[in-house]
Amino acid sequence: MNATNALIKLVKYAAPSTKAIVFASLCSVLNKICDIVPEILIGISIDVIVNQQHSIVAKLGIANPFHQLYLVGFLTALLWILESIFEYAYSITWRNLAQEIQHTLRLKTYEKIQNLDLEYFENKTTGSLLNTLQDDINQLEGFLSQGPNEIIQLTVNIIVMGLLFFYLSPTLALVTLLPVPFVIGIAYYFQHKLANLYEAVRQTSSNLTSHIASRLQGIATIKSYTTEKYELERLQKQSNLYQKANYNANRVTAQYIPIVRMAIMVGFIMSLVVGGVYALQGKIPINWYAALVFLTQRFLWPFTSLATITDMYEKTMACAKRILAILASSPAIIDGNSKSDIQSIKGQIYFKDVSFSYSNGLKVLNKLNFEVPARKIVAFVGQTGSGKSTIIKLLLRFYDASSGSISIDNHAIRDIKLTDLRKSLALVSQDVYLVEGTIAENIAYGTFHASRNDIIKAATMAQAHDFIMALPRGYDTKIQEHGKNLSGGQRQRISIARAIIKKAPIIIFDEATSAIDNETESMIQRSIVQLSANHTIIIIAHRLSTVRNADTIFVLDKGSIIQSGNHEELLKKQGVYANLWNGQLS
Repeated sequence: MNATNALIKLVKYAAPSTKAIVFASLCSVLNKICDIVPEILIGISIDVIVNQQHSIVAKLGIANPFHQLYLVGFLTALLWILESIFEYAYSITWRNLAQEIQHTLRLKTYEKIQNLDLEYFENKTTGSLLNTLQDDINQLEGFLSQGPNEIIQLTVNIIVMGLLFFYLSPTLALVTLLPVPFVIGIAYYFQHKLANLYEAVRQTSSNLTSHIASRLQGIATIKSYTTEKYELERLQKQSNLYQKANYNANRVTAQYIPIVRMAIMVGFIMSLVVGGVYALQGKIPINWYAALVFLTQRFLWPFTSLATITDMYEKTMACAKRILAILASSPAIIDGNSKSDIQSIKGQIYFKDVSFSYSNGLKVLNKLNFEVPARKIVAFVGQTGSGKSTIIKLLLRFYDASSGSISIDNHAIRDIKLTDLRKSLALVSQDVYLVEGTIAENIAYGTFHASRNDIIKAATMAQAHDFIMALPRGYDTKIQEHGKNLSGGQRQRISIARAIIKKAPIIIFDEATSAIDNETESMIQRSIVQLSANHTIIIIAHRLSTVRNADTIFVLDKGSIIQSGNHEELLKKQGVYANLWNGQLS
């Protein structure tokens, strides 16, 4: 896809108002015409002074030269007023259109990003996505608010002035237009040269944003290891690459205007000299020669704006391609067609011969077979990398199994609509995500209709009510970015309350109590036992004290189940689980 097609496709994607585009374009055209005509009126005013009763205006029936000048003055004032009105109209319309397109594209791009597979995010940096959603779309808005008007006015200028020149003197017109092909050729050359340079600018900008975002998230580690100087040096390297990319682009851009200026100088001098000779020879009137001198500069000088237009255009195309790359992405996870009534789901889970490998070829699960009975507590334990969290990702359909089948209540999860499937599962992850807002809003996140009583009940079961009430504003306490004003254990308990209030048939605890003290964890375990009366509970944990109350514990190793049973049974078997348990006790 070439650059122009990319821009057109993006604008169509945003579906702006066609009437607004036509109106803005018309205002741009009329504004330029009103800008050109006063130069012609200069020639007419000179004609009035020189020829008086025999001037062009006199042929309209106005014999008095003073009245002729008054008319010319009135027309000039009228044109300036109209020019200002049309400028206001096109400025506000183009800017509003650009804002409308920016707004629509940002929402559609974000919507597309949200609907992409989890694998997409694991292969992308946060900085690159932020760059596209923010900087790239802003760059597009900047071009659309000015670029179309610049292009329209340059086109109108070429057409109107060219016709006027050819009308007055075809030879003089050809002489004046002599540098134009050269200017257009230079613009074309620089456009292609800048394309790759601005692509490099956008990529280094993305890398720089990712680097800064990553370091700000890890500021506590940086301070604790006193690596401020080291990180500053690393940032300097990234910033130098961005600076160099901009330098390369700016150096090429800076060459353009001086070259075009020299070409315009040739056309202006040719017009000045050849026009002067024609005036001396009586081939064109003095007044039209004076007007042509003014018009020549007015005709040729806008070609210097090609540099700005080309620069803006290539910057925007680099951004447009990145935006389109996201919009053109398709999720590999195909949505199911079967609707599922959450209230009717019991929560029985089957994994049959399930194998899974990541796109890099790393095999994680190998022909896994197990059953999770409805309304029971089942735990998965094992060393890091044994496949515990992958099971949850497959159950939520963040990924699809490479082979085998997964079902809930004998319904293959591939056939269930993704929204219904995920509504039936409540995930408490070790990576707690808190949104900006109050504690109550965070607990009710995803269950927005929940009442305050529901929120308090869920928080109580999650052992969060007491610490929440100890805060100055209780449930109305504002949570800072990433929950910085709460401890790790407090954040986890809010996440647990969020899962409880969802009332999903299946609740998953993925290292959900890793930051909670033993006493609180014991109370949460009692709450989990209560929840199992109406919910299927899946627990993933390294700390085995978390899973000792599970009805069944599956021990994983290298993607396979090597042991299963309850806590006492597994201890009697004196296998891997017993070794892990004894190791943690010691």
